Amino acid sequence: MIGRLAHVARSRPPAALWRDFWDSARPRPAAASYAAWIEQVERPALPSPEAMRTAIAGFRVRPRISIVMPVYNTPKPYLEAALASIRAQAYPDWELCLTDDASSAPHIAPMLDALVREEPRVRLHRRTQNGGIVGASNDALALATGDWLTLIDHDDAIPPHALYALVAALNADPQTDFLYSDEDKITVRGERYEPFFKPDWSPETLEACMYTAHLALYRRDIVARIGGFRAECEGAQDYDFVLRYTEHARRVRHVPQVLYHWRAIPGSTAQAMDNKGYVVAAAVRALEDRARRTGGLDSVRPTAFAGSFHLRRPLTERPLVSIVIPTAGRDSEVRGRTVDLLAACLASIRERSRYENLEIVAVDNGDLRPSTRAALEQFGARSVTWDQPVFNVAAKMNLGARAARGAVLVFLNDDIEVISPDWIEAMLALLQIPGVGAVGPKLLFETGELQHVGVTVIDATPDHPRRSYPREDPGHFFSTAGNRNYLAVTGACVMVRRSEFEAIQGFDEGFAVNYNDVDLCLRLRERGLRSVYCAEVELYHYESRNRARTVAADEQARFRARWAETIPRDPYYSEWFEALPPTFELDPARF
Repeated sequence: MIGRLAHVARSRPPAALWRDFWDSARPRPAAASYAAWIEQVERPALPSPEAMRTAIAGFRVRPRISIVMPVYNTPKPYLEAALASIRAQAYPDWELCLTDDASSAPHIAPMLDALVREEPRVRLHRRTQNGGIVGASNDALALATGDWLTLIDHDDAIPPHALYALVAALNADPQTDFLYSDEDKITVRGERYEPFFKPDWSPETLEACMYTAHLALYRRDIVARIGGFRAECEGAQDYDFVLRYTEHARRVRHVPQVLYHWRAIPGSTAQAMDNKGYVVAAAVRALEDRARRTGGLDSVRPTAFAGSFHLRRPLTERPLVSIVIPTAGRDSEVRGRTVDLLAACLASIRERSRYENLEIVAVDNGDLRPSTRAALEQFGARSVTWDQPVFNVAAKMNLGARAARGAVLVFLNDDIEVISPDWIEAMLALLQIPGVGAVGPKLLFETGELQHVGVTVIDATPDHPRRSYPREDPGHFFSTAGNRNYLAVTGACVMVRRSEFEAIQGFDEGFAVNYNDVDLCLRLRERGLRSVYCAEVELYHYESRNRARTVAADEQARFRARWAETIPRDPYYSEWFEALPPTFELDPARF
């Protein structure tokens, strides 16, 4: 024990050891509770029945909503709860389109018969042979007469204000084509848990997992256009349905309220995707077809976490990629030995990258050592010199971009080491998607812990979610495991098209050290371009070994002045999550 303590003492500066010791002695807030969130946030915000009736009377848009529900041998208590939750809706303009898929359970037929007698808004179809969930869902879909559709499973439930909340959002933006809400799970005892506070519309996230799920509204005319549910995707038919539907939806709206409760019973998908292995295979087929419809298929493969996927399209072209590396040409200790950071970075690029049409431009300070210059020559890199007396990494990257020849630019720190051989191809495949402006990879600390999986911007403060979590961390509903949209990605490794980079005049050199990368992504966003975290690509990042990790007050003030009002909230990160640091977990200081 004493030997281990002595090793720790030698490996860390005294100030850092003291700071860690002091932090460990501070009282920590108790783990956040979803029950506390329900009591403090959801319950006080619930509209009263009177308020909903008044609002509904004033709605300019009052569509009939067709609720599509296939039924098959549902346990009586859960079917009763599902049907009761629909009949309790404050919004009255709905119809329930039921298909009994030849249920053999004796309670199903009398329950549904009684429901039809009691409730004129119920439309029932009975199959004489079991058709599976796709056949039953399509039969229920054929009963629909409403302008909008929603899907509810036969053992789940929705709160009384669910349809009201969606129609209220539709009235706020009648041009919307697709609405989806947040959701949670509910135990057999009725206890709610595992909330999914979803991001706003995220096309690349949808191709990594079925994140929109329930509760959602779909225009029936678009549904007619795409043709309902497909038998070849049985088990993941909802995912396939949404993938096809969103290809025709021009305006998508996220309603950030928990409006759906998945019933977690033994064997259900809500309890664990692993319970239904065929669902994963069906989802792969749905994504393969999605890729073929939207740019071609290279590959689709499940991640290590059932329910998330890596979809990659083939490269439509293989442009010259210019890797721009600002460098001070310094040594640092990596894995217990002293290395020339730039030389090691160049070696990893040339020795491990498969992509051949690339050039490397290093931007130095004019004082590289002969050994480092030899490494530049050895690995076929050019260099340009930043000859100003002040440190300005944004200006150095702009200088490198001007010297580069590629149609695609990758800005890379000199303390990066390549892990994934196809890192350039994977990022290029995302960059070529219309609407994508910046792509960044998964970056790992030397220890293997997460350093970068995207950037949040909360209260005008950029930060890295799940920083220092284990390498194998799946994230919040696959936020680490799969590709995901964020407001920004880090400039330690970011890929952009030269044309877009030049259109916004490159990096803002007023951010000499920090935030120039986030500012770049946000200015691309102003042009309608998304940033994407590429989960397939892993690189080591030794985290700016050659400078302290601080943010100057003037850069913080400059960033806040530019973006605080423009981005009052992060659309990809719920306001209920812990902000500093961003963990994708409920804030323990509040809940």
